[in-house]
Amino acid sequence: MITPRITRLVRVPDLQGLQAFITRCLETADARATAVIVPNRSAAEALRDTIETRCLTGESQAVMLPDLLTRDELYERLRARLAPVPGRLSDYEREVIFRRCAIDASEQGAPAPFRLRAGLLVELLSFYDELRRRDRTVPAFDRLLTGSLEPSAESDRGAERLLRLTRFLTVAFTIFEERIAATDRVDEHRLRALLIGSAGRETAWAYRHVIVTVPDQAADPRGFWPADYDLLARLPRLDRLDIVATENVLAAGFHQRIHDALPEIEEERFGTPAALPVLAAPGPDPDGEARRWIVCRDREEELADVARSLKRQGCCPLDRTAVVFQRPLPYLYLARQVFPDAEIPYQAFDALPLAAEPFAAALDLVFSFVMSEGTRASIVELLASPHWSFEIDGRPIGRDDVAAVDARLKDLKYAGGWERLDSLAAAASTAAETDIGARRDSKAARAGGTLRAAAAAGMELRALREGDSASSQLSSLVAFMAAHECLPGQDLPGRDAHLRARSAVLGVLESLRDAHRAHDDRPVPIADLLATVRRWIGSQTFSPRTGANGMMLMDAPGAAYADIDDLRLVGLVDADWPERSRRSIFYPAQLLAQLGWPSEADRLAAARARFHDLLRLPRVRVSASTFTLEDDAIVPASVFLEEIDHAGLPVQHLPPADGARVFLHEALAEEPTAASALDGASLEWLTLRASRSPGTGLAYHGTAGPREAAVYSVSSLERYLECPFKYFAAHVLRLREERADESGLTPQERGQFLHEVFEAFFTEWQASGRRTITNDNLGDAVKLFEAIAERHLATLPESDRALERTHLLGSAAAAGLAERAFAFEIEQGGDVVERLLEHELQGGFQFQTGTGARSVQLRAKADRIDLMADGTIRVVDYKLGKAPKPARALQLPVYGICAQQSLEGHRGRTWTLGRAGYVAFREKNAFVALGASSSLDEAVAAGQQRMLAAVDGIERGEFPPNPDEPFLCSRCGYPSVCRKDYVGDD
Repeated sequence: MITPRITRLVRVPDLQGLQAFITRCLETADARATAVIVPNRSAAEALRDTIETRCLTGESQAVMLPDLLTRDELYERLRARLAPVPGRLSDYEREVIFRRCAIDASEQGAPAPFRLRAGLLVELLSFYDELRRRDRTVPAFDRLLTGSLEPSAESDRGAERLLRLTRFLTVAFTIFEERIAATDRVDEHRLRALLIGSAGRETAWAYRHVIVTVPDQAADPRGFWPADYDLLARLPRLDRLDIVATENVLAAGFHQRIHDALPEIEEERFGTPAALPVLAAPGPDPDGEARRWIVCRDREEELADVARSLKRQGCCPLDRTAVVFQRPLPYLYLARQVFPDAEIPYQAFDALPLAAEPFAAALDLVFSFVMSEGTRASIVELLASPHWSFEIDGRPIGRDDVAAVDARLKDLKYAGGWERLDSLAAAASTAAETDIGARRDSKAARAGGTLRAAAAAGMELRALREGDSASSQLSSLVAFMAAHECLPGQDLPGRDAHLRARSAVLGVLESLRDAHRAHDDRPVPIADLLATVRRWIGSQTFSPRTGANGMMLMDAPGAAYADIDDLRLVGLVDADWPERSRRSIFYPAQLLAQLGWPSEADRLAAARARFHDLLRLPRVRVSASTFTLEDDAIVPASVFLEEIDHAGLPVQHLPPADGARVFLHEALAEEPTAASALDGASLEWLTLRASRSPGTGLAYHGTAGPREAAVYSVSSLERYLECPFKYFAAHVLRLREERADESGLTPQERGQFLHEVFEAFFTEWQASGRRTITNDNLGDAVKLFEAIAERHLATLPESDRALERTHLLGSAAAAGLAERAFAFEIEQGGDVVERLLEHELQGGFQFQTGTGARSVQLRAKADRIDLMADGTIRVVDYKLGKAPKPARALQLPVYGICAQQSLEGHRGRTWTLGRAGYVAFREKNAFVALGASSSLDEAVAAGQQRMLAAVDGIERGEFPPNPDEPFLCSRCGYPSVCRKDYVGDD
């Protein structure tokens, strides 16, 4: 039954006319019985301000406001006026019910053509909602799509797959509707049927007059659906329905669609076009080209340009000025930095994501801990988080405890796993009980206690991983949070925001738990459950209003309802303007068109029309800007920029930038410093900062003052040549290197392992009376090496053995390290009398300088020194990678000089350096001789001078961050403490 009512299409020339029409309606209508439908809450707040601005003039001190509602809020108000008020199914409950229905449909002979993942189930439910909102029933969906797909299913695999999907969805949607009906509660679609069928009931209806200011879904993603228009056309006791739209939107196709939806609608024109605002645009380029928009580097520079414009030539009051964007989030975050820095007050109706709140991020640490099965990184992140508290024997875990367990797990090459974590915790507990005399604050004790705390956390979350019901899984998570959360103190500034986020997160978990308990409490795979929780948290937003006065920051839908003088459209890039529509991931557009889905051309035309309306919205001035970079990637400009040229607005050229400083950071960073811009603590800080010694002082560039001579290791001197600051960090500050986790042996561990194997081999080879390796005894050498290698490989973790065996012994694809090392000796020839393995060279050694001999205290360990029958020595150094650059290599020259001096008289004779080289296993030729590009004597002399220069630099205290080659910084272990002033920030 259709109740008699006045249904009008009100055609307004522009957005100012739309605002004027709403204001006029309030003069004649009962505001308490009137609802104005707007696209979102930002639009409702803007319209509220506009109505008050227009109505509270002269002697008028109050205005009765209508209900300013979004579409969803309208449905909720109507539900509340039914008698009796039906219970409402929450979105959580609907999702849980549909998940069960989809699984049941697959089990009842209509399987889905894909795995039913959590994310896909949500998309399927969204598809069902859109189908019903387009006024299509499930049988109609089945009839139309089956009829289109069946004829070609036998010959077309794509059609056959879509047909299976259609049959699955038909069964799933049918079961879903039956189970919704069985709950005696309503969702949106059942509520709509109840409202339409409520004629004749004694019901306190909310509204006699409804003003719809949003177009349909084809024109705006926040608009009305066909089912909504049908509801308003048939809603009992509604006397008047006004559909208000601008001429631009109507011309883009909405006019025909609204007449199709409401065939007997009357038309009325209201208002006259407002005066056009001027378009503020940059002046012509030097080549004479004039652009109608401002081009910035990125989004932050867009807001900075707004601030400069307002400081330089602001022509309108701040509370009559608006910055409008399509995508709010980046600008709302940036505004917190940019506008306070320029001392410009602003107001915004924020819509900030719950997922970005620290408490939600802290919960994600728990998820990572569970999903990764307690890896080292997840343990450290969870235990170190300030949002969670854990205890060891009644004592809170601190940073030292976390650092200790981090180092311990790194040494153990712990890769996660609950059984492995439990075994380590049990071993730590046993050690704590048996080693009674150990210090409780020792590093080992701290690591052991923290391991036990991590294992205990894993046990607390066991029900989340292995619970026998979904509600118990979620309950264990809630209980874990209650046991370990840390609430901020009463006086901390972020306490209120933390409590709001906490309440919202707990609301998600408890609502999901209750939904499963009521409708489907079978256990859910942990990956699906946590993905669902993450998605629900990600979909939640906070909407606090920032500021009470100043410039307005608004999204594009909300801006249409604001009464403003100066408008700046920002973010005009292809990704934002036009707003991207959600396309179906299940069916192509041609099939969906049969069900009433609009075409992309209709959406684009409507978006273009709404953009033109925004350009004409302000009373005085409009400007637009785009940017070229986002996340260091070039982004294309919006196609809507071309519309600015066709808008017919009078142009006002902006004056060129004058270089004036408008930000506080500019007052501090640029010379001369403008101290007058600061006061209070900021001014005290600037005064202290200005009084410090100049940055050109040597102390700021690596000079630490003279140091006494010491005993130097040759490897540390070589490190000084690589980078003096690297030496300073490692050997003066004694800092640990920051290294990435290695799943197997680290390069250092692999190098040590290699040295041990070769030392053991040559020790046994020499003990057996053999000397030089030749072609004749190569087989024996390889056989002995394999036996020794297997003994050493047995000491490694099983996961590392196969890879290290291939390194040492080779494979069918490549030779092993042993074969390459033996090949070099065969090629070199010579009769080896004795091999000195891992030979220590320690004490004072004499080195020649231009003024005579100089003694330096050194300690070193040569990998291998071969004593040859002709009285020469051959120094060999093993390198897993490539040989070091000759310009900074020290080991072989210094080892050669030291070996000659320390071996004087050994075996009753004098020994001289005959040959030296690196056995570098990643070089094309395994043996890289010292002095390959010059004579051996020249190479040794050059190495000697480099060593003495390094010693002199250390003793002068010169440790600048000045690497031999800048690329060395990419694998440096001290990036967090290095100033890198040799290359700036690159």
